[in-house]
Amino acid sequence: MPSFPIRRLIGACLVASAASVLAAPAQASMIDQIIFKKCSEAMADDFQKAGKTPPDGMVADTCNCVVEQVGKRQTIEQAKTFCSKQSLQKYGQP
Repeated sequence: MPSFPIRRLIGACLVASAASVLAAPAQASMIDQIIFKKCSEAMADDFQKAGKTPPDGMVADTCNCVVEQVGKRQTIEQAKTFCSKQSLQKYGQP
């Protein structure tokens, strides 16, 4: 029995496995970008409605925190609460 079909099958499985492993970070990155964008937009909207300007770095720090917390399996609400408190401690009340 020739081993060529088995080698080909194993090769195809390895390629498929590698592709799925490589796709996972791309998906995570896309999700992270979406979360960051929505967070930034929401913060900008909140500050605009309040007639205030956020301190430099506050939006990026807060939204990066939200992305990180969601990556640690926190809900969006848990991440927002945690990161808002952290941001207020660092930047104060704008």
